[in-house]
Amino acid sequence: MTRLAVIADDITGANATGVLLRKKGWRVAALLDHRASLDRLSSWDGIVWNANSRLLPAGEAGKRVRGMARRLRDLPFGETLQLAKRIDSTLRGAIGAETEAMLQACPGDAVAAVVPAFPASGRITRGKTLFVHGVPVHQTEVGRDLFSPVRTSDVVELIRSQTSLPVEWVETGKAPHLAEALSKAVAQGAKIVVCDAASERDIEALAEAWAALEIPLLPVDPGPFTAAYATAKASMKKRLLLIAGTPAPTTREQLEVVQSAFSPGVIDVDLNRLVQEDDFRRTVDEIGARMDRLLRGHFLLLLRTDRIPYSGPNPAFALARAVRRWIASRPFDGLFLSGGEVAAAVLRELGAEAVELLEEILPLAVMARIIGGPFEGMNIATKGGAAGGREAIVACVRSLLKAPHPPRNNKQTAQEEWR
Repeated sequence: MTRLAVIADDITGANATGVLLRKKGWRVAALLDHRASLDRLSSWDGIVWNANSRLLPAGEAGKRVRGMARRLRDLPFGETLQLAKRIDSTLRGAIGAETEAMLQACPGDAVAAVVPAFPASGRITRGKTLFVHGVPVHQTEVGRDLFSPVRTSDVVELIRSQTSLPVEWVETGKAPHLAEALSKAVAQGAKIVVCDAASERDIEALAEAWAALEIPLLPVDPGPFTAAYATAKASMKKRLLLIAGTPAPTTREQLEVVQSAFSPGVIDVDLNRLVQEDDFRRTVDEIGARMDRLLRGHFLLLLRTDRIPYSGPNPAFALARAVRRWIASRPFDGLFLSGGEVAAAVLRELGAEAVELLEEILPLAVMARIIGGPFEGMNIATKGGAAGGREAIVACVRSLLKAPHPPRNNKQTAQEEWR
């Protein structure tokens, strides 16, 4: 089980972050003092731990949170513990110094993602600037704070003034492929990546993109991003397979959004080979081997059928036969099917007697669970090929990620799958 430990700079911030996690289903305790015992941590999904460091000099604040992070790492399960840093929603305190100190307790290739936004509380970032109810933060009363005045609203400038680590900025709303933009910032050597966020949707998009990148990450924020990222990361322990069996232009556009949001492993299926009986098994084996390689680094695989020209007979049956063989011996927890003919053929091939209808994801897109057959209990999402807007398939993926893990009821063996 994933455990989470958030180190906060004061107790009210710790509690606020803990409540956000609780809303997402985490069992969380708040530790009140930086010297607190960690003996009971194993009883909780996570903790929010008050460092009481906001008013400390930068060097002392960094030393304190680094010591706390190292205590967490020394726990029996410390190497798998997800760390996060809770910062003030108006940028008070030694944010850069504390972030640098916590990174020193993380794996060497870890990166900090700073998302200084709390939209529900009127805190958003645009163009590197933090606004509080529409006013740059340094022009509010925080700029006149007696103990920790904020002199600039430029988040990147502020953090660079407090750390020697390289800092980059990603303008979330203007990055057409968000995961690629984040990956590029890291590839350029950034150890701290500041990300704009002007809405809850921006925060969810950032959480999903970072979680899909498989980069060791230290979330740094007032709470919403940490809660979204930890939940997304836990969900992405699932393995999902997306079958785009329709050539509809709408579907192609929706898949581009999926690639931006989740960075899936992509395989283009040549239907010309799949429908040829003498080439079927070889094609299935080749694609299966690619799946195995991609599953080492991706939680989501996308099979596209529209990139290689095809003009033969209806390929739905051949594709369905292949899908059954691909999922029979691989740990997929959910399946997305686009296009009515493909969905019907796949469900029939999987031996489904019926499906339990769980929810309408959006008009003409449904979440369900297979009833009967060797794949009983598997979660599926189906969508009409031309249905929905740009985010339609992304919404289906999110529903599959949130669904309970299906029971492992796959009775089909690797030997049986070729019969």
